[in-house]
Amino acid sequence: MPAHEKAVHSVVVSHNGASIISGSEDNSVRVWNAHTGEATLLPLNGHTEAVLSVSISPDAELIASASADHTIRFWDAQSGAAAGEPMCGHTATVWAVTFSHDGHWLASASDDCTAHLWDIATRQALAVGPLSCQKGANTVVFSPDDVIVAVGDDSGRIYLWQTDTGEQAREPLHANDKRVFSVAFSPDGTQIVSGGADKAAHIWDIHAGQCLHVLQGHTHWVWSVAWSFDGRKIGTGSCDATIRLWDAVTGAPLATLSGHTETITSVAFTRDTHFIISGSLDTTIRKWDIRAACQLPLECGNDPVTALASATLKDGWLVGPSDKLILWVPAEYRTYLQVPQNPWILMIGRSRVVIGVGDSGLHAGLNWTSCWRD
Repeated sequence: MPAHEKAVHSVVVSHNGASIISGSEDNSVRVWNAHTGEATLLPLNGHTEAVLSVSISPDAELIASASADHTIRFWDAQSGAAAGEPMCGHTATVWAVTFSHDGHWLASASDDCTAHLWDIATRQALAVGPLSCQKGANTVVFSPDDVIVAVGDDSGRIYLWQTDTGEQAREPLHANDKRVFSVAFSPDGTQIVSGGADKAAHIWDIHAGQCLHVLQGHTHWVWSVAWSFDGRKIGTGSCDATIRLWDAVTGAPLATLSGHTETITSVAFTRDTHFIISGSLDTTIRKWDIRAACQLPLECGNDPVTALASATLKDGWLVGPSDKLILWVPAEYRTYLQVPQNPWILMIGRSRVVIGVGDSGLHAGLNWTSCWRD
């Protein structure tokens, strides 16, 4: 969707999945219907410089925004009205804000080399902190239990602080020698994925301090990372104008999403993990169907032959028993979809793209022999 007059720096999805919130270099925050892409409110104006980060409270009632004007602002998510005065604790650009999972705190990260924790009720900084980084801080995120806050900075380090004391939970993780732009926790809180100025994302075991996987494939810096709510996928957005999807357990690449024309500044999964939302310097926001993009494993129990023979086409998917997804069928092939008498083979389209099901899963080819039963 064409979203802003200038570059989009941040997108988030409300916890109920109804809204997308975006922040832009046009100094505004915007709210969109996540299903239709239509704006639900007029632009939220008040910042005097670029809005670099947005977050929405767990109850979807309050929006926070961070800006190059050194301030943090709150907005009523239903009316768009300003909710109180700006918070002015930072002395430089505020690159990131995020609500805690219980909705009681807000964390912010700034070019002034600090991260702050704020009490939402009083709009005052908490006694812990400010949390000091070696260089400018670019990103901040709470662990799922809100016990730890992680911050990435321009020294290439990821700092982990205890939210109750402000003490470091462990020594910083050294992601690269340049910058960490984005970090995200796994849903169980045991791992972190980070993206930065080295063209790769890294998955970390935060207790052992070990890098478990290096996600390589982007051709430029990784600007944004996100972990899906089911824990199975990681999304990365890059200066190479692509989004990549990865298996969060193995680190294996799943799909590359192309369409933006400039840097992907922000990615966010929907809670059902069916979609990923992206914001870009090209001024647009895009919504991607992950089910169509990823080559999913066959999920039909122990009898794929029976499942395939009884499959039906639903919303572009071949669906087996219990609504298990078997195969995504491109729109141009659906008219000619055939299930021949031999239940091991599917022919899709006049071009004779052949799909065979064998003991090791799905196979694709241009002839029968390349898809023969294992």
